[in-house]
Amino acid sequence: MAVKSNKGKKIKDKVSKSTTSSSSKIKSKSKSSQKAQSKSTKIKIQKLNSDLSEFNEITKLLGNDDKATTNKDVKVLDAKQINEDLQKDQENKLKNKKAENDLNKQLELLTEMGL
Repeated sequence: MAVKSNKGKKIKDKVSKSTTSSSSKIKSKSKSSQKAQSKSTKIKIQKLNSDLSEFNEITKLLGNDDKATTNKDVKVLDAKQINEDLQKDQENKLKNKKAENDLNKQLELLTEMGL
């Protein structure tokens, strides 16, 4: 019977060795699959980050365009302001004409005196 117990031990040893080797194979497969998943996850994250940066850049550019159009709207004058400016310009033209006429008269007087 002692022989049988040795055979039983050998069988148990073989079974335990085969289970440890199969479990190590499973562990190595799971490690490699984890590495692959990790790499793919990193790639996905990098892609999302680049997409996000492109999105932010585009929204920033669009925001600048919106600001430019709103600035143009702000610079547009209303009709009252345009009329006021027109009246001021006409008054300035009249003043300039009067000053020019006065200078011409003075110039004529000086030329008459000089003759």
